[in-house]
Amino acid sequence: MKRLVVVLVLGVLMGEGFATDPGKTAMAFLKVSQGARITAMGEAFVGLADDVNALYWNPAGLSKIKDREATFMYLKPFQEVDGLSYSHIATTIPRGKDGSYGISVSYFGYGEEERTNVDSNNDPVTGLGNWTAFDSLFTIGGAMQIQKNLSVGGSAKLIYGEIDKSNATGVACDIGCLYFPRIKNTTLGAVIKNLGTRVRFEKESDPLPLCAKIGLSHKFNRLPIICVVDATIPNDNDPYVGAGIEAKIQNAFSVRLGARSGPADEGSGLTAGFGINHRLFSFDFAYQPGDSLGDSCFVSLSAKY
Repeated sequence: MKRLVVVLVLGVLMGEGFATDPGKTAMAFLKVSQGARITAMGEAFVGLADDVNALYWNPAGLSKIKDREATFMYLKPFQEVDGLSYSHIATTIPRGKDGSYGISVSYFGYGEEERTNVDSNNDPVTGLGNWTAFDSLFTIGGAMQIQKNLSVGGSAKLIYGEIDKSNATGVACDIGCLYFPRIKNTTLGAVIKNLGTRVRFEKESDPLPLCAKIGLSHKFNRLPIICVVDATIPNDNDPYVGAGIEAKIQNAFSVRLGARSGPADEGSGLTAGFGINHRLFSFDFAYQPGDSLGDSCFVSLSAKY
């Protein structure tokens, strides 16, 4: 496990286009948290990865899923900014000893803006209609347990973005692992996310938001409580940490709290949320405070089928 973690971290540090300044990467929507449950726990899930959202956070976690699961998430980010919306749908397909697979589709819409121009006198010209922008993502991945205490997984991503009449396409992959040490109910995880091509809009080319994550989770024996913590090394920001806790009440209701120390350009602070479980269905909500752009609210609906 130690060798795998070192390889994952070095892969990011030596990757093409490793940057240090915020805003130097393309397709920033790839950093948007998927799953209200995970968001409420400080976006720490790499060492847990025990539900359908593992495809996004750590594809190695797909090996732990024994039932077909599907989830739909809706996000209204930065409520002070009109028009933004994010939708995500994913499903997992267990294949027994052959491992498990996952598929997801994501869409981030930026709303409409009025198209403007200037005339020969540099006066603004209006009435030219509106322009729109969006980003989309298709992901397919799989995982398998290669040893009793080790699972590995990966995913491939097709990325497409459009701004008015300009568009860009990119491909990327995630590579992750989960290690189950002798400490009962404790799991370690590591993942490289968004390892892929540069994305070019017209004449400008930028790398994807590449990052390495290391995570730890622990489930208490006598208490229905899970603790998680993640450390993240991004290529466009300073390293930061996220941590959270989930407490279940009679397996029907969950309360979650979390905290993040970054990223610097997105803000830090506390997160919170809850979940309601009813047999095969679950509903999750998360609240993430923001800075001047406003707060974000996440809603997820999941089902086993």
